[in-house]
Amino acid sequence: MPQIIKQRTRFFLAVEGESEQSFVTWLQTLSAERGLPIHLDDVLLGGGGFKSMLDKAVREHNKRCRRNGAYRDRFLIVDGDRAGQGDWSIERLKQEAAQYEITVCVQRPNHEGLLFRMKFGHEREIPSAASAETKLKIHWPNYQKPTNAHTLGRRFSLDDLLRVANVDMDFATLLKKIGLISEP
Repeated sequence: MPQIIKQRTRFFLAVEGESEQSFVTWLQTLSAERGLPIHLDDVLLGGGGFKSMLDKAVREHNKRCRRNGAYRDRFLIVDGDRAGQGDWSIERLKQEAAQYEITVCVQRPNHEGLLFRMKFGHEREIPSAASAETKLKIHWPNYQKPTNAHTLGRRFSLDDLLRVANVDMDFATLLKKIGLISEP
């Protein structure tokens, strides 16, 4: 009898930079370890303001859909500290992204802050953007940006990520939609 291969559910994740791209690769590894039949298709945006990142994400999503078919869900992962420096607020970015059915996942205050919050006991502590990397390096002295997915996997576990998701709705939503958190 032929073996039935389950079709993978595809998700589109537009990410700000290489650190986030490695993070998505790590999420893919965690998903595979749990036997989830998903594929996280990530797109590196290369930074910019919220408006330009959303515009790039929409263009890339449309191009990939024409080539590969539709996605179950779409996400845009950005650093929260860009809100004060750029063109749009986080609220406006979320409103504009919703028009394209893209869920915005904000790293508070930034990627290093997210990694710091994954350390046990720090999930509720949101450092300032200026102090996030310094605080992370207290617990991870040899941290270098961007960190690859393999290093993230040696440093953190799904439990670390779930602790943050318990207090961070953006990450809870992402993890629920891709299946790393079971829906009740």
